[in-house]
Amino acid sequence: MDLSVVIAARDVAATLGDQLDALLAQEWDGQWEIVVVDNGSTDGTPKLVQEYAQRESRVRLVRATDGSGPSYARNVGFAAATSESIASCDGDDVVASGWVRAMGDGLRVHACITGPLDVDELNAVWLAESRGRLATSTPTWYGVFPIVAAGNLGIRRATFDAVGGFDERLRANEDHDLALRLTQAGVDVHFEPAALVHYRYRHEPRELWNQGLRYGTARPLVWRRVRDAGLTPPSRVAGWRSWVWLLVHVGSLRSPEGRASWVWVAGNRLGQVRGSLRHRTVFL
Repeated sequence: MDLSVVIAARDVAATLGDQLDALLAQEWDGQWEIVVVDNGSTDGTPKLVQEYAQRESRVRLVRATDGSGPSYARNVGFAAATSESIASCDGDDVVASGWVRAMGDGLRVHACITGPLDVDELNAVWLAESRGRLATSTPTWYGVFPIVAAGNLGIRRATFDAVGGFDERLRANEDHDLALRLTQAGVDVHFEPAALVHYRYRHEPRELWNQGLRYGTARPLVWRRVRDAGLTPPSRVAGWRSWVWLLVHVGSLRSPEGRASWVWVAGNRLGQVRGSLRHRTVFL
């Protein structure tokens, strides 16, 4: 097997079919498989994967039942992969044409790959514009080190194992934490423009709030680890503009579009307060 594509999945029956169809339509000269890791879904996700597996031998369902969270599920999937080259994407996104080729060929040369995330294909215009365009070149963590997106990642197994995989204590920003350890290990992250993923934003206020809260809560811990690694982290109050933005735009809560943007930012900010208390590291 030349490439294993791992999808960590939980309750994504409504969108996973689009991702599997996009992957199965890919063309590449290598042999590759799709490993879908179900982490306690309560919808039809496992049944959907089994239906695909019956029709297509490249699709395989793995159950992750001894823990929960995206880091745990991805680690289970990486362990179950049969290739030494592994790519990771998510069940609510859609890989673009040529993604498998870009990952498979790229990992023949590079130890780690990430690529651009497009937000226009799967999101309404107002939603795509609410959080700005995502990176079209190598993104960084506050300019300190290059980061990878767990939903658009290619990495050699030896490299992944050497840095310890995903930290299962993290429910968000686990990919930024992984990227920090890659930097510490001297691993170059190659940004491959052809490895394009169409990224799907959440749009319901409750979903945006919960996601923002998770992201924000994890961020102070990553900040502390950056400092402990001997790198120069950003200012402890690097997010002050976001606090001001919330005050200036409180009136936007009257519209659905404005509410989505405001709730996303507010969830992140409150999450960082909570994370600062939890991890005893002030980063607001």
